[in-house]
Amino acid sequence: MRAVAILKEGTSPEVTDLPTPEPGPDEIRVQVRAAGVNPADGKAASGAFGPVVVPYIPGFDGAGIVEKLGEAVTAFKIGDRVFGRLGRIGRGTYAEYVTTKETAVVAEMPAGLEFAQAAAVPVAGLTAYGILEELGLRAPATILIVGATGGVGSFLTQFASRAGLLVVATARPQLREKVQALGATHVVDHTDSTPLPQQISAAGIAELDALVDLVGDQDLLLALGRLLRAEGGLVSTVGAVDQAAPYAASARAWNYSKQPTKHQLEELAALFQTDEIVVPLERVLDLAEGPRVLEESLTGHLHGKTVLEITV
Repeated sequence: MRAVAILKEGTSPEVTDLPTPEPGPDEIRVQVRAAGVNPADGKAASGAFGPVVVPYIPGFDGAGIVEKLGEAVTAFKIGDRVFGRLGRIGRGTYAEYVTTKETAVVAEMPAGLEFAQAAAVPVAGLTAYGILEELGLRAPATILIVGATGGVGSFLTQFASRAGLLVVATARPQLREKVQALGATHVVDHTDSTPLPQQISAAGIAELDALVDLVGDQDLLLALGRLLRAEGGLVSTVGAVDQAAPYAASARAWNYSKQPTKHQLEELAALFQTDEIVVPLERVLDLAEGPRVLEESLTGHLHGKTVLEITV
Protein backbone atom coordinates (compact mmCIF):
# COMPACT_ATOMS: atom_id res chain seq x y z
CA MET A 1 0.00 0.00 0.00
CA ARG A 2 1.02 3.62 -0.50
CA ALA A 3 1.78 5.46 2.73
CA VAL A 4 3.64 8.36 4.28
CA ALA A 5 6.18 6.85 6.66
CA ILE A 6 9.40 7.36 8.56
CA LEU A 7 11.52 4.41 7.46
CA LYS A 8 14.68 5.02 9.50
CA GLU A 9 15.04 6.57 12.93
CA GLY A 10 16.02 10.22 12.69
CA THR A 11 15.02 10.63 9.04
CA SER A 12 12.21 12.63 7.47
CA PRO A 13 8.92 11.02 6.41
CA GLU A 14 8.50 10.01 2.78
CA VAL A 15 5.88 8.52 0.49
CA THR A 16 6.62 4.84 0.10
CA ASP A 17 5.12 1.37 -0.39
CA LEU A 18 4.49 -0.79 2.67
CA PRO A 19 2.69 -4.10 3.26
CA THR A 20 -1.08 -3.78 3.69
CA PRO A 21 -1.93 -4.49 7.36
CA GLU A 22 -4.10 -7.47 8.28
CA PRO A 23 -6.85 -7.00 10.88
CA GLY A 24 -6.75 -8.95 14.13
CA PRO A 25 -9.79 -10.91 15.33
CA ASP A 26 -11.37 -7.79 16.92
CA GLU A 27 -10.25 -5.29 14.28
CA ILE A 28 -11.55 -3.81 11.05
CA ARG A 29 -9.47 -2.82 8.05
CA VAL A 30 -10.46 0.48 6.52
CA GLN A 31 -9.65 1.68 3.04
CA VAL A 32 -8.72 5.24 3.94
CA ARG A 33 -10.23 7.84 1.61
CA ALA A 34 -9.13 10.90 3.59
CA ALA A 35 -6.84 11.59 6.56
CA GLY A 36 -7.26 14.61 8.82
CA VAL A 37 -4.14 16.56 9.80
CA ASN A 38 -3.66 17.66 13.41
CA PRO A 39 -0.81 19.25 15.40
CA ALA A 40 -0.56 15.98 17.34
CA ASP A 41 0.52 14.17 14.16
CA GLY A 42 3.82 16.02 13.95
CA LYS A 43 4.40 15.86 17.70
CA ALA A 44 3.87 12.11 17.80
CA ALA A 45 6.16 11.59 14.79
CA SER A 46 8.83 13.61 16.62
CA GLY A 47 8.72 11.32 19.63
CA ALA A 48 6.69 13.57 21.95
CA PHE A 49 4.37 10.72 22.95
CA GLY A 50 6.92 7.91 23.05
CA PRO A 51 9.60 6.23 20.96
CA VAL A 52 9.24 6.37 17.19
CA VAL A 53 9.21 2.76 16.02
CA VAL A 54 9.86 2.40 12.28
CA PRO A 55 8.25 2.08 9.86
CA TYR A 56 6.22 4.87 11.43
CA ILE A 57 2.97 5.95 9.73
CA PRO A 58 1.51 9.19 11.17
CA GLY A 59 -2.11 10.27 11.46
CA PHE A 60 -4.98 9.72 13.89
CA ASP A 61 -8.07 11.06 12.10
CA GLY A 62 -9.54 9.42 9.04
CA ALA A 63 -12.59 8.46 7.02
CA GLY A 64 -13.06 5.58 4.65
CA ILE A 65 -14.77 2.28 3.87
CA VAL A 66 -14.64 -0.91 5.92
CA GLU A 67 -12.90 -3.35 3.61
CA LYS A 68 -12.15 -6.38 5.81
CA LEU A 69 -13.37 -7.70 9.17
CA GLY A 70 -11.69 -9.69 11.92
CA GLU A 71 -13.50 -12.91 12.74
CA ALA A 72 -14.90 -11.57 16.05
CA VAL A 73 -16.18 -8.23 14.72
CA THR A 74 -19.92 -7.64 15.02
CA ALA A 75 -20.31 -3.84 15.15
CA PHE A 76 -19.42 -3.16 11.51
CA LYS A 77 -19.91 -4.77 8.14
CA ILE A 78 -17.96 -4.62 4.88
CA GLY A 79 -18.89 -1.50 2.94
CA ASP A 80 -19.68 0.68 5.97
CA ARG A 81 -18.56 4.29 5.59
CA VAL A 82 -16.80 5.16 8.83
CA PHE A 83 -14.87 8.02 10.40
CA GLY A 84 -13.08 8.70 13.65
CA ARG A 85 -9.75 8.09 15.30
CA LEU A 86 -8.83 5.28 12.96
CA GLY A 87 -5.09 5.61 13.53
CA ARG A 88 -2.81 4.67 16.39
CA ILE A 89 0.69 5.93 17.16
CA GLY A 90 2.89 4.65 14.36
CA ARG A 91 0.06 2.86 12.58
CA GLY A 92 -1.75 5.89 11.29
CA THR A 93 -4.09 7.14 8.62
CA TYR A 94 -1.57 8.68 6.21
CA ALA A 95 -1.92 5.47 4.21
CA GLU A 96 -4.26 3.65 1.85
CA TYR A 97 -5.28 1.19 4.57
CA VAL A 98 -5.41 1.17 8.36
CA THR A 99 -6.55 -1.37 10.94
CA THR A 100 -8.36 -0.38 14.11
CA LYS A 101 -10.22 -2.04 16.98
CA GLU A 102 -13.97 -2.19 16.51
CA THR A 103 -14.24 -0.67 19.99
CA ALA A 104 -12.08 2.32 19.03
CA VAL A 105 -13.46 5.86 18.67
CA VAL A 106 -14.99 5.06 15.28
CA ALA A 107 -18.56 5.51 14.04
CA GLU A 108 -20.59 5.51 10.87
CA MET A 109 -20.15 8.69 8.84
CA PRO A 110 -22.98 11.22 9.02
CA ALA A 111 -25.07 11.17 5.87
CA GLY A 112 -24.29 14.10 3.63
CA LEU A 113 -20.63 14.45 4.59
CA GLU A 114 -17.92 13.73 2.05
CA PHE A 115 -14.89 11.70 3.13
CA ALA A 116 -12.68 14.81 3.31
CA GLN A 117 -15.20 16.60 5.52
CA ALA A 118 -15.62 13.62 7.83
CA ALA A 119 -11.85 13.18 8.21
CA ALA A 120 -11.57 16.79 9.41
CA VAL A 121 -13.96 16.26 12.33
CA PRO A 122 -12.73 13.73 14.94
CA VAL A 123 -9.87 15.22 17.00
CA ALA A 124 -10.91 18.87 16.59
CA GLY A 125 -14.65 18.26 16.84
CA LEU A 126 -14.40 15.92 19.82
CA THR A 127 -12.06 18.28 21.67
CA ALA A 128 -14.46 21.20 21.18
CA TYR A 129 -17.41 19.02 22.20
CA GLY A 130 -15.62 17.78 25.30
CA ILE A 131 -14.53 21.27 26.39
CA LEU A 132 -18.09 22.55 26.26
CA GLU A 133 -19.28 19.54 28.25
CA GLU A 134 -16.67 20.13 30.97
CA LEU A 135 -17.41 23.85 31.21
CA GLY A 136 -21.10 23.14 31.77
CA LEU A 137 -22.23 26.62 30.70
CA ARG A 138 -25.85 27.67 30.34
CA ALA A 139 -27.28 30.39 28.12
CA PRO A 140 -26.71 33.31 28.10
CA ALA A 141 -23.19 32.79 29.53
CA THR A 142 -20.26 34.54 27.86
CA ILE A 143 -17.31 32.52 26.55
CA LEU A 144 -14.02 33.84 25.14
CA ILE A 145 -12.23 31.58 22.65
CA VAL A 146 -8.56 32.46 22.16
CA GLY A 147 -7.55 30.93 18.84
CA ALA A 148 -10.97 30.66 17.22
CA THR A 149 -9.76 30.21 13.64
CA GLY A 150 -8.16 26.78 14.06
CA GLY A 151 -9.94 23.46 13.86
CA VAL A 152 -10.94 23.22 17.54
CA GLY A 153 -11.80 26.92 17.70
CA SER A 154 -13.99 26.79 14.61
CA PHE A 155 -16.03 23.88 15.98
CA LEU A 156 -16.18 25.34 19.50
CA THR A 157 -17.47 28.67 18.18
CA GLN A 158 -20.33 26.85 16.45
CA PHE A 159 -21.19 24.52 19.33
CA ALA A 160 -21.16 27.40 21.84
CA SER A 161 -23.29 29.62 19.62
CA ARG A 162 -25.84 26.86 19.09
CA ALA A 163 -25.98 26.35 22.86
CA GLY A 164 -27.13 29.97 23.22
CA LEU A 165 -23.84 31.31 24.58
CA LEU A 166 -22.47 34.76 23.79
CA VAL A 167 -19.22 34.00 21.96
CA VAL A 168 -16.22 36.32 21.96
CA ALA A 169 -13.52 35.11 19.58
CA THR A 170 -9.99 36.22 18.75
CA ALA A 171 -9.09 36.45 15.07
CA ARG A 172 -7.12 38.55 12.62
CA PRO A 173 -9.13 41.26 10.81
CA GLN A 174 -9.16 39.34 7.52
CA LEU A 175 -10.85 36.39 9.24
CA ARG A 176 -13.45 38.43 11.16
CA GLU A 177 -16.38 37.73 8.82
CA LYS A 178 -15.55 34.04 8.67
CA VAL A 179 -15.60 33.70 12.47
CA GLN A 180 -18.79 35.75 12.73
CA ALA A 181 -20.43 33.44 10.22
CA LEU A 182 -19.62 30.52 12.55
CA GLY A 183 -21.53 32.22 15.36
CA ALA A 184 -19.17 34.63 17.13
CA THR A 185 -21.03 37.61 18.61
CA HIS A 186 -17.89 39.70 19.04
CA VAL A 187 -14.51 39.31 17.32
CA VAL A 188 -11.43 40.90 18.89
CA ASP A 189 -8.09 41.33 17.13
CA HIS A 190 -5.16 39.80 19.00
CA THR A 191 -2.73 41.54 16.61
CA ASP A 192 -4.04 45.03 17.41
CA SER A 193 -2.03 47.37 19.63
CA THR A 194 -5.03 47.75 21.94
CA PRO A 195 -4.82 45.04 24.62
CA LEU A 196 -7.49 42.34 24.38
CA PRO A 197 -9.01 43.09 27.81
CA GLN A 198 -9.63 46.67 26.68
CA GLN A 199 -11.17 45.51 23.39
CA ILE A 200 -13.47 43.16 25.28
CA SER A 201 -14.51 45.87 27.74
CA ALA A 202 -15.14 48.27 24.84
CA ALA A 203 -17.58 45.68 23.44
CA GLY A 204 -19.64 46.10 26.61
CA ILE A 205 -18.52 42.88 28.29
CA ALA A 206 -17.66 43.38 31.96
CA GLU A 207 -16.77 39.79 32.83
CA LEU A 208 -16.41 36.35 31.30
CA ASP A 209 -18.04 33.10 32.39
CA ALA A 210 -15.42 31.04 30.59
CA LEU A 211 -12.11 31.43 28.79
CA VAL A 212 -10.82 28.75 26.42
CA ASP A 213 -7.15 28.93 25.45
CA LEU A 214 -6.13 27.17 22.23
CA VAL A 215 -2.88 29.11 21.75
CA GLY A 216 -0.72 28.94 24.89
CA ASP A 217 0.23 32.56 25.59
CA GLN A 218 0.59 32.60 29.38
CA ASP A 219 1.02 36.38 29.61
CA LEU A 220 -2.24 36.79 27.71
CA LEU A 221 -3.96 34.35 30.07
CA LEU A 222 -2.82 36.39 33.06
CA ALA A 223 -4.31 39.54 31.53
CA LEU A 224 -7.56 37.92 30.40
CA GLY A 225 -7.93 35.94 33.62
CA ARG A 226 -8.77 39.17 35.42
CA LEU A 227 -12.03 39.31 33.45
CA LEU A 228 -13.21 35.92 34.68
CA ARG A 229 -16.04 36.00 37.18
CA ALA A 230 -15.59 34.15 40.46
CA GLU A 231 -16.01 30.42 39.86
CA GLY A 232 -15.71 30.99 36.12
CA GLY A 233 -13.97 28.38 33.98
CA LEU A 234 -10.56 28.65 32.31
CA VAL A 235 -9.36 25.71 30.23
CA SER A 236 -6.32 25.31 27.96
CA THR A 237 -5.77 22.62 25.36
CA VAL A 238 -2.03 23.37 25.17
CA GLY A 239 -1.05 23.03 28.83
CA ALA A 240 -0.84 26.77 29.52
CA VAL A 241 -2.84 26.88 32.75
CA ASP A 242 -0.68 27.64 35.78
CA GLN A 243 -2.32 26.70 39.08
CA ALA A 244 -0.10 29.25 40.84
CA ALA A 245 -1.43 32.11 38.69
CA PRO A 246 -3.84 34.66 40.26
CA TYR A 247 -6.79 33.51 38.13
CA ALA A 248 -6.58 30.02 39.68
CA ALA A 249 -7.37 31.44 43.12
CA SER A 250 -10.99 32.17 42.24
CA ALA A 251 -11.70 30.50 38.89
CA ARG A 252 -11.87 26.83 37.95
CA ALA A 253 -8.71 26.44 35.87
CA TRP A 254 -7.39 23.29 34.23
CA ASN A 255 -5.52 21.89 31.27
CA TYR A 256 -7.78 19.83 29.04
CA SER A 257 -6.68 16.21 28.79
CA LYS A 258 -9.88 14.19 28.44
CA GLN A 259 -9.74 11.25 26.04
CA PRO A 260 -12.73 11.11 23.66
CA THR A 261 -15.11 8.18 23.68
CA LYS A 262 -16.95 6.24 21.03
CA HIS A 263 -20.23 7.45 22.53
CA GLN A 264 -19.18 11.09 22.15
CA LEU A 265 -18.31 10.52 18.50
CA GLU A 266 -21.70 8.94 17.91
CA GLU A 267 -23.36 11.96 19.57
CA LEU A 268 -21.27 14.27 17.39
CA ALA A 269 -22.28 12.34 14.27
CA ALA A 270 -25.93 12.74 15.26
CA LEU A 271 -25.37 16.48 15.69
CA PHE A 272 -24.19 16.71 12.09
CA GLN A 273 -27.37 14.93 11.02
CA THR A 274 -29.68 17.42 12.72
CA ASP A 275 -27.79 20.73 12.71
CA GLU A 276 -26.01 22.75 10.08
CA ILE A 277 -22.49 22.41 11.44
CA VAL A 278 -19.84 23.80 9.09
CA VAL A 279 -16.72 21.67 8.77
CA PRO A 280 -13.82 24.18 8.70
CA LEU A 281 -12.13 22.47 5.77
CA GLU A 282 -9.36 24.76 4.57
CA ARG A 283 -7.31 22.55 2.26
CA VAL A 284 -7.65 19.15 0.59
CA LEU A 285 -4.27 17.88 -0.59
CA ASP A 286 -2.99 14.69 -2.15
CA LEU A 287 -1.33 12.08 0.06
CA ALA A 288 1.93 12.94 -1.68
CA GLU A 289 1.88 16.24 0.25
CA GLY A 290 1.89 14.33 3.53
CA PRO A 291 5.59 14.75 4.42
CA ARG A 292 5.42 18.52 3.95
CA VAL A 293 2.11 18.86 5.81
CA LEU A 294 3.44 16.79 8.71
CA GLU A 295 6.30 19.24 9.20
CA GLU A 296 3.85 22.12 8.85
CA SER A 297 1.59 20.69 11.56
CA LEU A 298 4.32 21.29 14.13
CA THR A 299 4.02 25.07 13.75
CA GLY A 300 0.52 25.13 15.24
CA HIS A 301 -0.44 28.07 13.00
CA LEU A 302 -2.99 26.31 10.79
CA HIS A 303 -6.33 27.94 9.98
CA GLY A 304 -9.21 25.54 9.71
CA LYS A 305 -8.51 21.93 8.80
CA THR A 306 -6.17 20.33 6.30
CA VAL A 307 -7.02 16.91 4.91
CA LEU A 308 -5.00 14.47 2.82
CA GLU A 309 -7.11 12.83 0.13
CA ILE A 310 -6.25 9.29 -0.89
CA THR A 311 -7.46 8.34 -4.33
CA VAL A 312 -8.25 4.76 -5.28
